[in-house]
Amino acid sequence: MSELKRKLNKILKSEDEKGTPSDVYLKFARMNIREFIKNVVLPSYHELKTELEEHGKDVVIDVDEPNMNYASITVYTPSQTNPDEEVEEFCFRIRGKTYQKMQFAFPQHAEEDQPRDQRAEIVLRTGTLKEYDIEELTKKEIIDRFLGEYEKWIKY
Repeated sequence: MSELKRKLNKILKSEDEKGTPSDVYLKFARMNIREFIKNVVLPSYHELKTELEEHGKDVVIDVDEPNMNYASITVYTPSQTNPDEEVEEFCFRIRGKTYQKMQFAFPQHAEEDQPRDQRAEIVLRTGTLKEYDIEELTKKEIIDRFLGEYEKWIKY
């Protein structure tokens, strides 16, 4: 293959791999969610874990490793029937979501060149608690939400 053909194939192939504007916005949104989980959610979980362990709780942080679509923090307590076992006491998960506005109802009217919304859902074992814009949810807010829900759970 000539140098010209090889270079042209490389250029055109890389152009095809970029995808549609919708694909680009989706990749960008997923990247933002990964950064949010890594830079906001996990530091707040590690702070919570440190404090909970000082109070004798066993805590596990779980992350959807390759994708980083969610992270959860689970608190364990000794079993009442077998002190050598631990049972889950409380689980708090933040899950990233990305979608186009109004696409859920009218997908045929969705515009490909519109950026996607990036949301974070707080999920408990009992269901979804609340959804936030990832730009609005701070480390302090995550800690406050966790403590508020944990307190409700313990006092129930």
